[in-house]
Amino acid sequence: MSERGAIIVRGIQFEANHGASAAERERTRRFEVDLEVRAPAAIAQAGASDRLVDTVDYRELCWLVIRAGTESTCHLVEKVAARVLAALRGRHPTCGIEVECRKLDPPCPGTPRFAAVRLTYEPD
Repeated sequence: MSERGAIIVRGIQFEANHGASAAERERTRRFEVDLEVRAPAAIAQAGASDRLVDTVDYRELCWLVIRAGTESTCHLVEKVAARVLAALRGRHPTCGIEVECRKLDPPCPGTPRFAAVRLTYEPD
């Protein structure tokens, strides 16, 4: 029998100048990211030890998301999501990772609350 476990962080927010058009990139827009980092061994170890160093620190995950989402401008939310996933994979290469990146209140007909891209990585 194997254990399953994930660190889940929902609603990490930041502002950035991402957008497909130059006009859209002139001012900041709000983005929100949800994460699931599958790290059963680390979670089991931390559950036994009660030590932060034995697990995936969700504060660090938030910092990585914000840095990846704000350090340079992208045209597409797909690129923002890919940058976030790459940052998380670089730090936690043995974990399964799911990222959903949402552009809040996008300038679209119908006034959607958000437009999102979801990317998933599973290590070999």
